[in-house]
Amino acid sequence: MHLTRLATLLCLPALLGGCAASSVFSPYPGQAATYRAALDAGTPEAAVARIGSKTTSADGTLYLMEKGRIEQLAAQADTSRQDFEAALVRYAEQENKAVISASSYAASGASLLTNDNARPYQGRTYERVFVHQYQALNFLAAGDAAGALVEVRRANQVQGDALRAKEGKVDKARADAEGKGFDAGRYDNYFSGMDLAAGRVKSGFQNAATFYLSGLIYEATGSVNDAFIDYRKALELVPDNVYLQRDVVRTGLKTGLDDIKILARAIGPVQVAPKKGEGELVVYLEEGYVPEKTPVSIPIWTTKTLSNVSFPIYRDAVPPTLLTVQVDGQQLPAALLVDTRALAVRSLKDEVPAMLARAFIRLLTRQEMQRQAQKADTTGLLGLATTIYGLVAEQPDLRSWLTLPGSGQVVRLPLVAGEHQVSLPGMLPQAVTVTSGRPTLLHLVVLPGKTYSRAYRL
Repeated sequence: MHLTRLATLLCLPALLGGCAASSVFSPYPGQAATYRAALDAGTPEAAVARIGSKTTSADGTLYLMEKGRIEQLAAQADTSRQDFEAALVRYAEQENKAVISASSYAASGASLLTNDNARPYQGRTYERVFVHQYQALNFLAAGDAAGALVEVRRANQVQGDALRAKEGKVDKARADAEGKGFDAGRYDNYFSGMDLAAGRVKSGFQNAATFYLSGLIYEATGSVNDAFIDYRKALELVPDNVYLQRDVVRTGLKTGLDDIKILARAIGPVQVAPKKGEGELVVYLEEGYVPEKTPVSIPIWTTKTLSNVSFPIYRDAVPPTLLTVQVDGQQLPAALLVDTRALAVRSLKDEVPAMLARAFIRLLTRQEMQRQAQKADTTGLLGLATTIYGLVAEQPDLRSWLTLPGSGQVVRLPLVAGEHQVSLPGMLPQAVTVTSGRPTLLHLVVLPGKTYSRAYRL
């Protein structure tokens, strides 16, 4: 018995130390706030320096995504591409791990005894889609349209696979929880504040901006039929987007599809091809940031007692503010492509049943540990250790990719070839050169303190 007590006392600090390394004592939103502040101040290199060697930690996937995003905004496409590729390698390793290694087993076990912070960061599907989308932009920066197409195809495959895998996934998680004697449904009201934002999207991962980018690249490289297919997928997600409506009609008419004429009549005349001496300007705008997760305390009953457990929720996920772009003095309203705030909320809502079930099992495990400690320990040390353990065991997992935009929007228009002035409210006009017969993509990232921009010739 002495050895058992000694082993337990030795194990608890290790478990608590694992939590500390996984942002229990340093909640992730606080770390990410420094990255955002650096971006707002126009000093992205300071954010990169703060991340430092964290990319090699158990949460390396998260730090690699943050770093790749920041480097892309700093026009460091090569290093951004390397970091995004490293993040994608980690995603692939998570998927392909057919045999559970000792380390992953230990991490998973620790999450049952401590909290979800003890698990290496896995990433969300919508985040992985964004990695591919941004990686495509890195390839475009290098003039590699073929490489960009590979990335958007991978992004679209991730979305397709997730859509097929989603069938019944949420219901299964809820059923599993109930099978363990836990009614997750009785706690729905604690998360109902997220329902409105979650309802703004069809799923927690489908991204019309990625479909739009692939359609744009396909069209620029002469694959009009493929462009039509992806524009149409994007339009299914954001059916009110007037630019997408025109893109679907234009490419559909080029491919000779009769049924597209119905939409053509509904939206009015559409220019099928640039006029002589004209090109196109496509402005892809990203505004703000995704929201941070915040903790909420929820009382959970077991057969023995009532315990308060902290869970992550989103309290602030306001609808996107649509921007207005000025091109040569002409005011053009942007149209929504992706509501990232809503994707984040919907993704978390889908995780709630499994999250509740894990918390319930942890409570049962902790209560049994405390019972054994009180029964076997006469010194009080073991009881003290389990009490301390209980204080940190239910800290919520607040990790997520926090330099992602709040939304993505688009403006598209034909322009005479040559130099044009593009601006936003509060932004000095930027000269953009449009090439005859081809689209030019202008990526604008509008943050509270600074706007980042980069043009890509397609």
